[in-house]
Amino acid sequence: MMQTRREILKAIGLAFVASATQRAGAFVPDVEIALTAAPAELVILPGAPTEVWRFTGRVLKGPANSLQAIPNSYLGPTIRLARGQNVRIRFSNRLPDPSIVHWHGLDVPESADGHPRLAISSGADYVYDFQVTNRAGTYWYHPHPHMQTGPQVYRGLAGLLIVSDEEEGALALPSGAAELTCVLQDRRFDARNQFVYPTGMMDMETGVLGDRVLVNGQVRPTWAVATQAYRLRVLNGSNARIYKLGWSDGTPITILGSQGGLLERPMTQPFVTIAPGQRVDVWLDLSRRTIGTSVELRSVPFAAADVTMAMGMMGGGGGLPQGAAISLLTLRVGSQSTSAARLPERLSTFDRSWQAATGVPVRRIPLAAQMMNWTIDGRSFEMDAVAAGETVTAGSTHHWEFVNAGGPMGMQMAHPIHLHGRQFRVVSRTGGNPANSVRDGLIDAGWTDTVLVLPHETVRVQVTFSGHTGLFLYHCHILEHEDMGMMRNFRITH
Repeated sequence: MMQTRREILKAIGLAFVASATQRAGAFVPDVEIALTAAPAELVILPGAPTEVWRFTGRVLKGPANSLQAIPNSYLGPTIRLARGQNVRIRFSNRLPDPSIVHWHGLDVPESADGHPRLAISSGADYVYDFQVTNRAGTYWYHPHPHMQTGPQVYRGLAGLLIVSDEEEGALALPSGAAELTCVLQDRRFDARNQFVYPTGMMDMETGVLGDRVLVNGQVRPTWAVATQAYRLRVLNGSNARIYKLGWSDGTPITILGSQGGLLERPMTQPFVTIAPGQRVDVWLDLSRRTIGTSVELRSVPFAAADVTMAMGMMGGGGGLPQGAAISLLTLRVGSQSTSAARLPERLSTFDRSWQAATGVPVRRIPLAAQMMNWTIDGRSFEMDAVAAGETVTAGSTHHWEFVNAGGPMGMQMAHPIHLHGRQFRVVSRTGGNPANSVRDGLIDAGWTDTVLVLPHETVRVQVTFSGHTGLFLYHCHILEHEDMGMMRNFRITH
């Protein structure tokens, strides 16, 4: 989609402000990173290497561990930041197409949020300046150009962003080799080991599903572990696949945190549902395991109709339908450890003061299909347009109620709705099929930036909007839905 002259001037103006701030010396970075997006190739399957698009980076200023590469992976380096740090990221686009980067889950100024109207052309550069105000948690970064987010992420452009703070540090949770990061993405390959990104109507309507699931860019890896406790940070970086995570031996999953950081207390349940864009922090205690034993992280089966049904077809295309049983990762116990890490009874004090507000504005937002396109509140994306109800005051608290109304010809989809900027809370979840097997795995406790709205459900969330003014986005995080226009702006004003 061509940018209008107004949009181009707006982007130039934001870049000029960032440049002027830099010249004036008002922003002094504690951490400065050079991040480049460019084509590359590496071996994923036996045989020919796979062509990918990849983030690479280097630390220009600050702690050397601000960037940590994931070995043998197309994924971008893990960015590690601390709350309170001033961060400057110098992004260089060396792709053949325009791109821009979004820092998913972070509360940052308009000029640093990665709005598609700020996408830069091939060969251009962009400077992001922001302070880390988020609490400790697992976040991530990915491209956000309009109508190209799906294919660019699919080609490999994504990476984890981990924030630490003093409260979390005092817990002495497993770290270093005892902290495992796990990015789930599904892909299709052709006979030459190249990614295949389908563009048929059904794939766009339901979201692109692969026929293999990769973990950190590898197929069913096996990781050597010891007899100790581990912290596993999991990101669903898939374009459209929903996972229902469980351990192969039936061990319940102990949850430390989700999108907005640690929960107040650990929570245990048989499995965890994680939709595109969502993250979960898991505690796994292997201290009593026997050397030589192993446990698998799996996506346990569920009915595709629980999350996807479009025009009489369920689960989308590909050889691995939505809801299929999938073996993701094997952890094999190979050594003895003397680590004495213990699960804390209390993880966070951040939840204590939260409660559902009364007397605040309530906005009802239907999620539906019109003319074969998914829409939000009956509208598709417009680059700089803001409708009535989409303008809010900085720091104000609202209830937004997402109503999954479905669409014509039997179209029903679960939609993971992501709000840029501040984390929010789920106030209520009503309607839907009470027998939906995915529902019991949802994590509605704690703070989040992406909420899954199941078919026929109404989910009310409470958000206190950022103090940063400007134009921000909310959208479905099934990337094909986003690219087709299931995305809207909201404007924050003084």
